[in-house]
Amino acid sequence: MNTKQLEYFLITVQKGSIAAAARDLDIAQPAISQQLANLEREMGAVLLERSFRGVTLTQAGQIFVKHAESITKNINDAKIELQQLVTESSGVVRVGMLPSIGNVLSMPLIAEINHFHPHIKLEISTGPSYAVKEWLKTNQLDIALTYEQEIEQSFMSAYPLIEEYMYLVVGSNDSAKNYKQLLNRDTVNFWELSQFELLTPGLKDALGQLINNYEQKTGVALKHDKAYSGQLMTGLRQVIQGEGLMILPSSAMYHLEESKVVKALKIEQPEMTRLVLATTNKGMRISDASIQMLNVIKAVTASEQALSHWRGRLAISSDRHIHPPPYQTSKVVC
Repeated sequence: MNTKQLEYFLITVQKGSIAAAARDLDIAQPAISQQLANLEREMGAVLLERSFRGVTLTQAGQIFVKHAESITKNINDAKIELQQLVTESSGVVRVGMLPSIGNVLSMPLIAEINHFHPHIKLEISTGPSYAVKEWLKTNQLDIALTYEQEIEQSFMSAYPLIEEYMYLVVGSNDSAKNYKQLLNRDTVNFWELSQFELLTPGLKDALGQLINNYEQKTGVALKHDKAYSGQLMTGLRQVIQGEGLMILPSSAMYHLEESKVVKALKIEQPEMTRLVLATTNKGMRISDASIQMLNVIKAVTASEQALSHWRGRLAISSDRHIHPPPYQTSKVVC
């Protein structure tokens, strides 16, 4: 048994057919079939039931897939821990992130890579949380930066970065005169949010899920009636024009705070937080360049947190390299 066989097996299971796996891996279908046959011969059991519709796991396959995922993840984790002993490698690393994360990380991440790691080509894609997760699942990304609400442990390895504080964001110019009573405050209690018209995404989005979770935990119903496009920059323009308020992390709007066009009030009682994680697809081998990128992301996250651009509690270890801990979802404490 080798890592190539495990990769072919996991991709075939994920895609549902050998033909789809061949297209995804860009290799000949017979090559995958041969590797799968060799794997089954070595394991002494039929792992996949083949039909014209595709493949399904046999009872033995259902047992083996858990071990295959664990072995692949352990290999990736070992590579991360041993990276300091590995010669730097060149390569393209595709990183996906949400607009709020991109607002704080994109520019310093690009600067760090260009200055200290010119052998790595960084490609950044931004989109809503559900799209970023799908890109990682379909191998269109090497690393996805996302939120705990989007984690699927069935295919994602997750490395916590920061537990970010959430804020009520209000326009601070004359256009937002209806909210002037908030401009002299630095904090707001969660129950007070029910007094204001909010611009919020739907439950398909990680932020919408987070807000709904806090509503259920606290029993406080918020007002979601304001029309909202779902686009971060459009929503912030509405806030600046006094058309409503938004719940956001500082990463999404620190630049507007510095320009004094918005005011951010930290949400308390209960404190509203959200865990941000770097994730990889546990079914795919992780390249040396991607390992280096994970550690650069860790360093840049810590730097932006120190500058108060990204306010929250760091969730990464203090040593030089990421050592993946078991994933744990943060809980709301009311």
